[in-house]
Amino acid sequence: MWALTWKAPALDRMADRYVALDPVRREQMAGAVEQLNARLRSDPLDVGESRAGDYRLAFLPGLQVLFRVDLTARAVEVIDAGPSGR
Repeated sequence: MWALTWKAPALDRMADRYVALDPVRREQMAGAVEQLNARLRSDPLDVGESRAGDYRLAFLPGLQVLFRVDLTARAVEVIDAGPSGR
């Protein structure tokens, strides 16, 4: 199991995106974020696409999430979450 934290700015950006959605899409986003959190806690290196260094980028419906994986500490930190171009 990996420790998972979300930086406050990432939570704020995700919340801004969430409140702008209609109720059906809010439910979809909430479910997708729950699944993402579970996957990040179990196997973060199998989530998303690798970026420079320890960073990875995951794509959810309408949302992209940038996170950093610290192998030594077995910790994941979500750095940013914003609208996805996908």
